[in-house]
Amino acid sequence: MIVNKSMFPVTSSFGSIKSMSERMDQLQVQFGTGKKAQTLADMGSTRSLSLTLRAKLGTIEGYKQSQDTVNLRLTVLNKAMTRLDTIESEQRALAVPGNRGTGNINLATSTTQSAARLDEVLTLLSSEVNGRYLMGGNETGGKPVATPAAALDGEAGKAGFRTVANERRAADLGTDGLGRLDLTVATDTATLAEDGTHPFGFKLSALSTTSAAVTVAQPAGAPKSSSFEFTALPLEGETVTIGLTLPDGTADAITLKAVTGTPAAGEFQIGTSANATAANFGAALGTALTTEGQTTLAAASTYAAASNFFAGKGETVMRASGGPPATALVAANPATTVMWYTGEDSTGTARQTVGAKIDDATTINYGVQANEHGLVELVRSLAAFAVESFPNGDANAGARYDAMASRQITHLSESNNNQASSIEEISASLSMAQVTLHNTQERQGAYKVQLETVVADTEGVNNEEIAMEILALKTRLEASYATTAAVAQLSLVNYLR
Repeated sequence: MIVNKSMFPVTSSFGSIKSMSERMDQLQVQFGTGKKAQTLADMGSTRSLSLTLRAKLGTIEGYKQSQDTVNLRLTVLNKAMTRLDTIESEQRALAVPGNRGTGNINLATSTTQSAARLDEVLTLLSSEVNGRYLMGGNETGGKPVATPAAALDGEAGKAGFRTVANERRAADLGTDGLGRLDLTVATDTATLAEDGTHPFGFKLSALSTTSAAVTVAQPAGAPKSSSFEFTALPLEGETVTIGLTLPDGTADAITLKAVTGTPAAGEFQIGTSANATAANFGAALGTALTTEGQTTLAAASTYAAASNFFAGKGETVMRASGGPPATALVAANPATTVMWYTGEDSTGTARQTVGAKIDDATTINYGVQANEHGLVELVRSLAAFAVESFPNGDANAGARYDAMASRQITHLSESNNNQASSIEEISASLSMAQVTLHNTQERQGAYKVQLETVVADTEGVNNEEIAMEILALKTRLEASYATTAAVAQLSLVNYLR
């Protein structure tokens, strides 16, 4: 009996061993890498699903980088807004009409504290992250606002706010200090008239009197003129009131009371005749206008100059021109005047100037312009106080301080918080943007975990199952090797043995 290959399928046995050996190699690679396949070609029907899942993961990762960058910027912006709101509150409490401190100390410290806060505010408005300035709208490559020193005192031959404010005050007061009003008295009539058609000084508004002895002609003409005719002698205590509009748009009035004795401030003496009384009234009115010019008008002029220089959205920097005294407000020349804000001047919603896509369906807007209403109002108030002075030897310093303080309270009032582009509104918008960002990050984080789980199921292997299959395959291979080796050694000689 002869045993040969026809009695045992050696060729097919070798093929089976080769197949098991290749599978063993594959299992060992899978066990070592944790992956079902090392190339896309080896993935078979799951290839398309894997590519789709990984594309989505790549998109999420791209959004994450954008989200991290935007989150950093929003964090810086929100901190800056919080500090600006605190400075606004501190400045509002700094100057209160009538509260001048012990020995009038507040008159001395208000200017230095305001200058220090202005320095901080302008620095905050130039906040930047990695070279990107955050409060110039979509113009992010350079500082959007001038340095504190340049804004107040100018640079390179260009005028700063202090110069512009002094020019404006000279234009508002006029050469005689009467606030650009001409006062004349002829016989029994005092005449008060604006000295031209321009935006400077006092503007006449409604006049009134409690005396039947005084005939008042209401302001009329261009420029306006009014008169006070004394047809008889007024009675003790009767008054004449002159309504005035100031350069910053606020209203004021001078009231003069008729007295028989020596007149004090705000009074005029009843003379022996209508002509004498008119002359006394004219003298008292001139004194009152001069005092008003050094106090209320001066404060209004400084605030008007602040509005001219620290232009808001869509506004132009203006300076007094002509004269002296000046006769017009003209657009400032950038070659001779510091431009305090040089960022984007979008007249639309500033938040829309900068946006970021943080999800397939979500875009957040977080643009800020330093010339927005709430920000520029804070800058104006700080600058107005910073260039003022209230020296001890100035009898009008206290009244001027009160006039400045009352305007500051109005400009920085909490009642302005609900206005568009107030500091609080900007802060709320940025906070909402950051909340949206964080919610999106959480949602994408959860989705990413889900995708990674599916990817792991699609591409990965169960190491326990692989280990068991390797052990089983190893046993089969060893048995196959032993059987094949035994069959390969069969011969007639060995058989006969």
